[in-house]
Amino acid sequence: MKKLMLAGILALGCASQTTIAFASGDGHAKDHAHAGHGDAAHASAEHSASGHDMPGGHHMPQHEALDWDSAKVSDTITVTECWIRSLPAPAPSGGYFVVHNNGQNAIKLIGAASPTYGMVMLHQTTQHEGMSRMSDVEDITIASGGMLAFKPGGYHAMLEQAAKAPAIGSQVALDFLFDNGEKASAQCEVKSANTLAR
Repeated sequence: MKKLMLAGILALGCASQTTIAFASGDGHAKDHAHAGHGDAAHASAEHSASGHDMPGGHHMPQHEALDWDSAKVSDTITVTECWIRSLPAPAPSGGYFVVHNNGQNAIKLIGAASPTYGMVMLHQTTQHEGMSRMSDVEDITIASGGMLAFKPGGYHAMLEQAAKAPAIGSQVALDFLFDNGEKASAQCEVKSANTLAR
């Protein structure tokens, strides 16, 4: 357990004592203090209680009927600059990327999945008066003709339940589902646990 907590803290970067609040499915938040800050400080058990597992590695608490099979590959949505932190299994890891919306309408990212991880969730980290709050998000809007960066300290994908940790320097596939019935994919570079930006 100590190794798991240490791995989570390593992924956070170095900083002073920080309190992290985890939003649970019943609308309540759980506060935990950690020596550090960031996206992977919490254990997967805390997230497992916040939603329902979907078959095939899809996990979205608020969108329980995602239709990945009928979604078509988008001509206007791309995902670039994808990378993830390498952490020893079963510690959760953070996934970061940039979504580009070249379409004429705003879109919402509503789900993510990876064959490497049994559970992928969309999260947001916010800061307020020295406290870092991490919570599940139902969907994330990308404006028409715009882009949105998912990065440490903000929106990110929480990757959990890996059979084994992917090797640093390897590539991990991530798939993304949007509310317009389209999907996009990216190959994500695996980086060391203390990486703060691409």
